[in-house]
Amino acid sequence: MLAGDGSRTGVVVNDDARTIRDRSRLAARAASALREASLDERIAWLVATAEALAKEVEGARAHLAEETGLSAPMVEWGARTTLDSIQPDTLRRVADAAGRSNGGPLSLLAVVLAGNLFTASIRAVFVPLLLGVPVLAKSASRETAFASMVERALERADPKLGESMQLVVYRGGEVEPEAALLESAGAIAVYGADETVDEIRRRHPEVPIIAHGHGVSAAYCSADALTNERLDDTVRALALDICAYDQRGCLSPQIVYVEEAPHCPVDTFAERLATNGLEPMGRRLPRGPLPIDVGAAQAQWRGLAEIEGNLIAGDGFSIAIRSAADPIRWSPGYRNISLVPVAGAKNAVASVEPLGASLKCVGAVAESLEDLEGRLRRSRVSSAYACPLGSMQTPAFDAPADGKPVWHGLVR
Repeated sequence: MLAGDGSRTGVVVNDDARTIRDRSRLAARAASALREASLDERIAWLVATAEALAKEVEGARAHLAEETGLSAPMVEWGARTTLDSIQPDTLRRVADAAGRSNGGPLSLLAVVLAGNLFTASIRAVFVPLLLGVPVLAKSASRETAFASMVERALERADPKLGESMQLVVYRGGEVEPEAALLESAGAIAVYGADETVDEIRRRHPEVPIIAHGHGVSAAYCSADALTNERLDDTVRALALDICAYDQRGCLSPQIVYVEEAPHCPVDTFAERLATNGLEPMGRRLPRGPLPIDVGAAQAQWRGLAEIEGNLIAGDGFSIAIRSAADPIRWSPGYRNISLVPVAGAKNAVASVEPLGASLKCVGAVAESLEDLEGRLRRSRVSSAYACPLGSMQTPAFDAPADGKPVWHGLVR
């Protein structure tokens, strides 16, 4: 049962195997209605759901902020930018591309939803439903509110089609509930840590896995982006990418490679990023409360940077300047970022290439995108894509996922 704010009622929710099987049958029962509906009907249903969700989030900002640990303005921004991506022409492009694969839709998709970004459930659920694949989704046990709102909005928009998405909740790693989740699934999409993907693969080798594991991203600022005329635009766009979701997502830049330019040395760029980028963005989209474990990691990360003599610490953010010759040192997120001066795009890509499939995205200004995209495509180990600065955390609905089409694995 759902509460008025969209979350499941009760202090602790832990669906047992029987409940999960019941919901799996409900989703499977709705499959015929889902596939008999025309593409236009499915598109209209999902667009109406997104519009209803956008309105519902307005009244649930405080509850979603409390549950996700994000500030209320950040919750509103994340929901709005994600739901705005649900447009009829974009949905049609995805469906048409998947249709050209000449494969039929899966009978049922099990999904393990991400626990770090509440809005990640939109693409995870909407893409299979668009293609006629019913969804049995496991919500993160500590963040059920938004996923429950999605489930409810789908049913309200069309009660007949709405049953094709069913939400369950249980603690990760519980054997019997997990077995019930996968019992009738044609595949499972897992959004989470690599360890989670590996454990499910080990326990259920017979079930195809669509893995969306651990990921990190980077940004690149070319000399063109550092001119006096463009510098403030560059730092504002980069600041949004850093601050979005408090740097908790796999598309959040952790490292910014800055092309060495006489007209804007890296320390000058760092000062402008702080004063003209991160400080005003912090007022517009405040950082959420800092968890205790993250606070400890942040203190250590900042302490090392301070010892090296290259730290700018502000209200709710910090910037460390490091050498490209130094090993990559990942920050704890929460708006702690490293700037690394490099000779150019070639050196930036060479530095992140060892990350392999873990690298998801590289943000850059428009003039650098074609060069970066070409270098990433030629890489034998990376499946990352390049996108404009300021949009790293707002991917298009049809943006690739881990180097593959967003519909990958959903058709036979």
